[in-house]
Amino acid sequence: MKLYPLSFKPIFKEKIWGGEELNAIKNIEPPISQLGESWEISVVENDVSVVNTGAYSGLDLNELIEKFPLELLGKKVIELHGKQFPLLIKYINAAQDLSIQVHPDDSVAMKKHNSFGKTEMWYIMDAQPDSRLILGFKEESNKDAFAKAISENTVMNLFNQIKVKEGDSFFIKPGLIHAIGAGITLAEIQQSSDITYRVYDFDRRDHLGNARELHIEDSIEVSDYQESHNHVIDYNPTQSGKQNLATNQYFTTDYLFFKGCKRIAVNTHQSFMVLMNVGESCDVFCNGVNHKLEPAQTILIPAAVPYILVKSSNEAKLLSVHL
Repeated sequence: MKLYPLSFKPIFKEKIWGGEELNAIKNIEPPISQLGESWEISVVENDVSVVNTGAYSGLDLNELIEKFPLELLGKKVIELHGKQFPLLIKYINAAQDLSIQVHPDDSVAMKKHNSFGKTEMWYIMDAQPDSRLILGFKEESNKDAFAKAISENTVMNLFNQIKVKEGDSFFIKPGLIHAIGAGITLAEIQQSSDITYRVYDFDRRDHLGNARELHIEDSIEVSDYQESHNHVIDYNPTQSGKQNLATNQYFTTDYLFFKGCKRIAVNTHQSFMVLMNVGESCDVFCNGVNHKLEPAQTILIPAAVPYILVKSSNEAKLLSVHL
């Protein structure tokens, strides 16, 4: 049985800051209260994605990789990561501000948590007027000043805030203080890691009255204290064709914007390809089979698939991710 474009059952995450937007975009019935995240492709422990279409329906991603490592992942991926899917693919909706947080790099995460670090990027799918991100420090700082502001509850005064709109894209490196603000829905591409250090959570309490755990010492240790610059990725979201958003040792992400039909090569990269639909419905054709890709849905194209055709009667907006 040949491999084919794979879709997976989303793993839904209720969050204290979650909202209703993902329910609406993804037509989730019955709706999930405070739905903050939809994990689209994951091999994080206890959250491994399960195929939901085709001959391999019911198998999880790790089982499928064990059966078809080279055909699914590709030669380049196996050389870098062995038989391990290296990314975590999500959609996120924030009805309230997320906690102020920071992620460790590979060396710290491996030493402390036996995990990858977390390099990630965001594509803004929707943003309410005046919605903002927190990205880094307004001015160059240091560990002592950061610790003092945390202890005096003035830490929010240190951070750089950026107003966002649909189509904006951002690269979030380890060590960069960051937070997603209320009213934002985005697509997130990241290393396969769930390691997050929380600095500040607005003194929120859960339904039991408990404050969420903070990771002050870890945050102080790994944060980048340089003055933050504008982290918006420079590209034109209305330009037809393919534009690169991010290229680094962990992933390459391209933005595809077109109307009609587009042929997309896959295995020239010796890697799988992930397509995230950040626009309207479109159709993915492979070996004569049509795979409908709805808004905020994701599909994994195995490395053994030479190419796909994507057709859209509207203006297609896709994120293409590979190694």
